[in-house]
Amino acid sequence: MTEKEFKIKVLPLSLLVFPMAKRMLRDEEAAKDAVQLSMLKLWEKRRQLKKCENLKAFAFRVVRNTCLDEIKRKKPVSFNHSENIISMHPCESNSYDEKEAVGLVKKHIAELPKKQLEVIQMKDIDGLDYPEIADVLNTDIAYIRVLLSRARKTIKQKLENDYAYEAVRQR
Repeated sequence: MTEKEFKIKVLPLSLLVFPMAKRMLRDEEAAKDAVQLSMLKLWEKRRQLKKCENLKAFAFRVVRNTCLDEIKRKKPVSFNHSENIISMHPCESNSYDEKEAVGLVKKHIAELPKKQLEVIQMKDIDGLDYPEIADVLNTDIAYIRVLLSRARKTIKQKLENDYAYEAVRQR
């Protein structure tokens, strides 16, 4: 891959992978550094990138692994995925109900098992499709579908329980 091809095909991906890095590292400067380091790694492997079937998924994988390395380097303890909450902002309305609902969804997403949390973030927040997520996580598309389905079902059930409890309480 030439320098020009790299600038056209790979560098724009840094804008797509940055939100994931920021979520994982919970620090904007650290996320910028991780993305920059990942782009450097991709540049060093530019000759092999021509053989890569899905460049976008490969870039996500490189950034994800860079972030995980940074997390391990900073803290020898395990990664606490319950703190890795997606960034959801309620609509710009002042509706208490909407803010409460978003808060509940964030809370329930944070409680998901690590793999389900990663998949729901990649699919619903980062906008990756199933083959790309499978490439990033190095697993089957069917398994990705199962994880996403379970995550959504869990969140739905918890929300139904929350609102059923509220309905009974208000009677």
